[in-house]
Amino acid sequence: RVTFCHRRNACRVSAAVEAGAPFGHAQHKLKTQLPPSGTVSMFTARRQNHELSGFQRPLYLVAISAVLSCLAACGGSGNDPVASGGGPPPGYAPGYAYIASADVQRQQVPGAIYQYSIGADGSLAPLSVAAVPSGVTPTAVVADPNGHYVYAANLGDATVSQYAVGAGGGLMPLSPAVVGIPGAVPQAAGYSMSVDPKGRFLYVVIMPLNPPYTSASIAQYSISTDGTLAPLATPYINVPASASGALAIDSGAQHAYLPAATSVPGGEVFQFSIGADGTLSPLAPATAAATQGAIGVVIASSGQTAYVLSRCADSACDGEVAQYTIGADGALGPTGTITLTGGHVNPVTMVQDDSGSSAYLLVNFMGVDTNTGSVYQYAIDNTGTLVPEEPVSLIVASGAVTESTYGPGFYVLSANAFGQASGSPPGGHVDYYSIGSGGRLTAVRSTPVAGSLPTAMALVVAH
Repeated sequence: RVTFCHRRNACRVSAAVEAGAPFGHAQHKLKTQLPPSGTVSMFTARRQNHELSGFQRPLYLVAISAVLSCLAACGGSGNDPVASGGGPPPGYAPGYAYIASADVQRQQVPGAIYQYSIGADGSLAPLSVAAVPSGVTPTAVVADPNGHYVYAANLGDATVSQYAVGAGGGLMPLSPAVVGIPGAVPQAAGYSMSVDPKGRFLYVVIMPLNPPYTSASIAQYSISTDGTLAPLATPYINVPASASGALAIDSGAQHAYLPAATSVPGGEVFQFSIGADGTLSPLAPATAAATQGAIGVVIASSGQTAYVLSRCADSACDGEVAQYTIGADGALGPTGTITLTGGHVNPVTMVQDDSGSSAYLLVNFMGVDTNTGSVYQYAIDNTGTLVPEEPVSLIVASGAVTESTYGPGFYVLSANAFGQASGSPPGGHVDYYSIGSGGRLTAVRSTPVAGSLPTAMALVVAH
């Protein structure tokens, strides 16, 4: 069974968006018998690499794979409306937003973590100390589930900066302020980070730059009671493939999943059990089949379904979301149900609302003249299948980085510099949407965010 959302011409759509013109989707539903792998066909193109070059490409890989450790959600807003959708609904718990920023001019210099409060109406306001320094080129940021500590992975110096969240939300460096990343290679394409839902362990995926490296690594840390990280007895494990996304961890902190590309046609999802000491161990089987372009794994709130996100999954270079069952032993099994985003539309990440009945897929339009992201919205039926909602998609302000829900709101972080056509303008936006009846989104406002190149976002509820 295939749900297909078709976009006729990504370049033409991008031009219309930049000119402020509206555009629509032609939506088609097709039914077909799929092979046991659940994929439509093998990966046949990598034209998405034309979109970015040099320093931007590794950052894009990190952005599309980042797993947000959002305590309750993520927040952002401002004063300029995205669309006439009305004001924010009530129900926001005050909290804090932390946005990592690297250097947009590709210089290997220390970055920063910008700090915002999240108001009762969901709005963002800079803290009195607007930013704190990070290591060189921060590309991922996460928080522990209790909202007491924040961590930033720094690509330029292979470190993790570690902070405590102060009473007013300001970040304070722990002692030591940074720890090294074991297993890091001299030329990594990017890092992603994940914290287990119980707040005991943190994992950094080291994505190799291919060539010369063909194997990824996962650094493993325990989180001490004071928030500091300590490498496990096995400080890192190697994965015999080029990792292309973040480590997804189930709600029980028993199993974890990593998408990866291999040297042979077809991709894989590596599947692990999580030991009592946090060590990752391969399941049997160690992998589940996926497309060559797999970039992320999302676990449904039911705990019984997983979705594998892929770019350029077939000869038409469609983006894809493939549905899998999760067995009692944690192993993934393809269902043969997929959702296609359309040709040259790259999935970035996907999140669900609090009820688990709606899903929001963040995408970027692929092409040399494209600097536009979009959010596709779906209902989730009782089989876990994604059913397109109306409107099918909503545009975000610039190149999509990541997304999250926060109470009755939904937020997207974007960066102005994503896409060659944009050059290297600094800064980005946080777009805010209200979640209405049936999980449908209404655009409310877009807030410019500070920083040179926004790369990641983590949010915590005030405590």
